[in-house]
Amino acid sequence: MGWQYATAIVILLALPTIWPGPLGWLQGLIAIPIMGCISEFGAKRAYRLLANAVLAATVIAALIGSLPALIFACTMLPVGMIIGNAYDREVSPTKAGLMAVGVLLILWLTFWSGYGAATNTNPYREMLSSMDESLTSVATLYQSDAKLSLNDKEEIAGTIQMLREFLLQIAPALLATTAIFTVWLNMLLGQWLLNRKEPAGSKWPQFRYWRLPEQLVWVVIVSGIAALIPNEQAKIYGTNVLIAVGALYFFQGVAVLAKLFAKWSVPRPMRAFLFAIAMLQGAGFVALAALGVADIWVNFGTPRPDHDTAVEQ
Repeated sequence: MGWQYATAIVILLALPTIWPGPLGWLQGLIAIPIMGCISEFGAKRAYRLLANAVLAATVIAALIGSLPALIFACTMLPVGMIIGNAYDREVSPTKAGLMAVGVLLILWLTFWSGYGAATNTNPYREMLSSMDESLTSVATLYQSDAKLSLNDKEEIAGTIQMLREFLLQIAPALLATTAIFTVWLNMLLGQWLLNRKEPAGSKWPQFRYWRLPEQLVWVVIVSGIAALIPNEQAKIYGTNVLIAVGALYFFQGVAVLAKLFAKWSVPRPMRAFLFAIAMLQGAGFVALAALGVADIWVNFGTPRPDHDTAVEQ
């Protein structure tokens, strides 16, 4: 069985380096087979399988693909180790997730700093330039549309300019949010697959019982106040922190909604439909984040088991 995990890791590591455009997203799922491997074989054997998988992927990338892309994909390996060991030792999924997010951000920044120094480039500035060029292309497209009036074009140009400035300001928050979504997706899918394989042996509670530390709400309050301060720097810092923490509370809100759906016995197809509507709209993101914050004070009528105690699956 171990070879299946090793093969999955090799595929997820190597394919994005060979064809990064269509398959680059695969590297974001590397933590899932690592989590499963640690859960089934323990850390010691899992690490041996992981080392062999990385070696095989390195050979493939050296012969066919790109080594820098492989190195970047390897930033997900510690994430898999963290959540895999946390699951195996029945550590709180929230604690494991927050630790994994912090480690992933550090590794991303380290990689980009090293890559920038080696290539004499600034990846962060290149990312900002790419975002700016995309918005400029959109603005040019609308400006060339003969069906739009001059006033409409001016309004669109003004809106795109405001969006360009805002996106450049919140780029750090977008990076942090990407890390949060990546880690939580791996944790959710990893737990789901392990539960399907061994329903009675789950070491984590169901996702709807995951809860953030209540003290984290003070970060929301302080960053929210900073975002409202007329000082430009304080506003930028506050907005970035508020968006990043809002992503954490978004998942808390999804958990609350899942608890309510279970309480009301909402059919699974309807749950999927309502979740899709909530997640695909900007207002839905804000509403779920607010629901997650409200969960600190409001009793939604469902039990709150201890993080380290598994509940029914």
